Amino acid sequence: MTTTLHDLTASYLASTGWLPPEQVGDRGGLWLDPSSQFLLPVPNDLSRESVDWRMVVERIAQVRVVSVEEVVRDIERQLTDVVELRAANDIAIRGSISYLAGSVLVQSGWTMLRSTATTSLGQRARIRNYSKVGDELIASARMGHTREGSYIIPILLPVTEPVTEHSAEQVFQGMEISEPPEPTQRRVMRTFAEALVTIDAVVIQPEREPRGSIDAELVRSGVSSQFASALHRILVQESVAEFSAAFDWAPGGGPAPKVAKSILIPAAASERVGNVAQRLKTHAVPRVEQQFVGPILGVQRDHDADTGSVTVEVIRNHRPASVTVSVSPGTLDDAWGWARDRRTVVVNSKVRLTHSGLQAVTNDAVTPLMVDVDRS
Repeated sequence: MTTTLHDLTASYLASTGWLPPEQVGDRGGLWLDPSSQFLLPVPNDLSRESVDWRMVVERIAQVRVVSVEEVVRDIERQLTDVVELRAANDIAIRGSISYLAGSVLVQSGWTMLRSTATTSLGQRARIRNYSKVGDELIASARMGHTREGSYIIPILLPVTEPVTEHSAEQVFQGMEISEPPEPTQRRVMRTFAEALVTIDAVVIQPEREPRGSIDAELVRSGVSSQFASALHRILVQESVAEFSAAFDWAPGGGPAPKVAKSILIPAAASERVGNVAQRLKTHAVPRVEQQFVGPILGVQRDHDADTGSVTVEVIRNHRPASVTVSVSPGTLDDAWGWARDRRTVVVNSKVRLTHSGLQAVTNDAVTPLMVDVDRS
């Protein structure tokens, strides 16, 4: 199903607090801004070349007191996750960077995205062959126009709108929390963010350089030798003082993951990052077959009991699946918070197929991904 400009505009208005029309006619409906009581007519048929479109975005900009360009950008990104890669330098040349460093940033950015598309479907320390399915997930990715501010390249990844089976009234009922499934493209971008956060947390931040004992944690979070090598290539450029990535999650793609909105890595960390890339390439990292990573789909308390279950959205055999874990009262209490925060969790257990889907063999075998915290 194709998403129309009207759909994106309606999604934007709803996400920014506007109230939908009580009645939609043949030509359109009136949206209400509660704070100003301003009524905005939105035609059912909108095109970027039409006078109606210009009128709609100008009136929104007037109400929000922002530029028309900002409104247009936000509407067009309703179903697009964005990561802005930035290479800052110490040379006072406004809005520019060395040609070589700029080309490395573009090439390495693509490698980082492509490698996380593969590792989002299954952990790999070294990618021998990129996943065909992963490549298909990022086939629609685009590079936005560079922006002022050192040197910034936006990577735009369109996401599909989640299909939700529950109505808004069913999301929280005291005994149960349910969340919409995570779009597979969102899984790629989330893995990109978590890989960078993990490198920062366990490789760069410690006072002493960590050794190979951290590699399993890196791989679990989506880091591969290709990802670390691409980051290393950016950091070693003479004109780059620091690299950063800022993430903006599409409102129409479901709840934003609980992960840092921006990560900054100084060029001084290049040696540590290079060592990680080399270790993951040459040393064997034990692969845990029965380990699954993903967001929580639901938490449910058992009837007349303090125990319950946690259902996690995972990838199994390169396809989306769900695993249910039976949990004790203590873990159940924690899981309520993980679910509300949209935190990524890890399931460490063998699974068996039941009439209701995949079930973890081990109870309480669910924990949050260690570095999945909002450090913005």
